[in-house]
Amino acid sequence: CNIAAVSCAGSISNHLGNTLGVPPRMGALRSILSLPAFLLSVFVFYWSLPLGALVYRIPFLQLKGRRRDMYNWSQFMLGYFGVKVKKQGNQPLYKKGPVLYLCNHRSWADFFTDVYLTEGNSALMSRWMVYFVFPIFMTAVIVLRGIVLFKRGTIADKQAFNKWLDGVLASSPVPGLLVYPEGHRSTKATSLPLKRGMLYYAHSRHMLVQVIISTNKEAVMGEKRRSVRFGATVVTAFSEVIPTEGVSFEDFYTRLQAAWDKTWEEAYSADAAQLPPVVHDSVPDFEYTRGMKAQMAAVTTFAIAVLAGVLVLGARALLAATALAGPLGQQVTLGVLAAYVATSLLVSRA
Repeated sequence: CNIAAVSCAGSISNHLGNTLGVPPRMGALRSILSLPAFLLSVFVFYWSLPLGALVYRIPFLQLKGRRRDMYNWSQFMLGYFGVKVKKQGNQPLYKKGPVLYLCNHRSWADFFTDVYLTEGNSALMSRWMVYFVFPIFMTAVIVLRGIVLFKRGTIADKQAFNKWLDGVLASSPVPGLLVYPEGHRSTKATSLPLKRGMLYYAHSRHMLVQVIISTNKEAVMGEKRRSVRFGATVVTAFSEVIPTEGVSFEDFYTRLQAAWDKTWEEAYSADAAQLPPVVHDSVPDFEYTRGMKAQMAAVTTFAIAVLAGVLVLGARALLAATALAGPLGQQVTLGVLAAYVATSLLVSRA
């Protein structure tokens, strides 16, 4: 991903201060105060599979019947952040068959926000590097065949890649594919140029295409600024469904670009206070094979056990480290840390 590098603490302070409308020193203070909330949220995201399973938002032990684990996971994550999702326009999500969803790429919050907005009806397309950043969650998604992982770089044999992708999608229980056509995360006010690779694929397979643009996802969780915002509002807009069959690629691309620009403008110019919340009345569920359900149960149980071990060892390490300050010093240190985390959570509320 194209993450802008900031060379020094002063630059970070000035950037945050200008963005938040506060003096640089206040921006630096806010950055320091928001760090524990951000780190806690990264921890929750990293361990979202076992945490979601422990509250049984993800029914990993349900071995009979249809399920919608990815949608349930996205609900868990949005619930943790307290995200309010508002809808601009009346265009519904297309759910009647194979479809390519094109979403704007803003931050790590894209993953659970866009899974929620597509109602778990699509497999994510992502680079292999993301697997190594979030291996627990990604392993479960691989089991559910809810992600397509690829190596970044030039594809030497595009026909072979397309045939491989055909097979991956055919084996998935979900009919849709979710792609970020900008290619990189960007928090600019305008879109990055759309890359054509997956658009060529959609055109060659006569897939329907729908654009989904959502604002403020980088406020929910902004890894560039190392900040989160609990209770943030996201505004989303859907385009009309765009056909690819019977038209040239250039005609399709021209129509798609116009739809992308129009949907972007609709979302980013909307008054969130005047919009209704997104309501999902008929979320699709899917038939996972017995093998998928058994693997999901095994992976989730293992993740819960590992999480328990991490928490126990982490607590012991914290107590051992603070004990070096003596009984009174340990109490003071733990109290200060608790106050720091509590303050961080408070200042990170919208």
